[in-house]
Amino acid sequence: MQNATLHIKVKPEIAKGLKLLSKKRETSVGELIRQAVFSCYQLELLGLNQEQKQAIAAFQGGYISLGKLAEKMGMDVWDIRTWLEEHDILQNNSFQESDIKNA
Repeated sequence: MQNATLHIKVKPEIAKGLKLLSKKRETSVGELIRQAVFSCYQLELLGLNQEQKQAIAAFQGGYISLGKLAEKMGMDVWDIRTWLEEHDILQNNSFQESDIKNA
């Protein structure tokens, strides 16, 4: 599947805030926008209960750990990592596939 390109207009203060946040999080403004759109428009996640949706939002915001998210989702840490990857949810960690061999 090929990605689509969208162009949006925002107020100057929003653009400035996004630029500051992108520097703080060491990511691009485009990635921040993609994350925001994805978190608001996740049709795949509609089957989750409210507590699970809140846990995912809290994880994405950096308010709960991966372990806590796994607990709320009824999975172990390795399974939640795979689930997040399958659902294109950014994990914000330095996990690599080769780490599994060393676990």
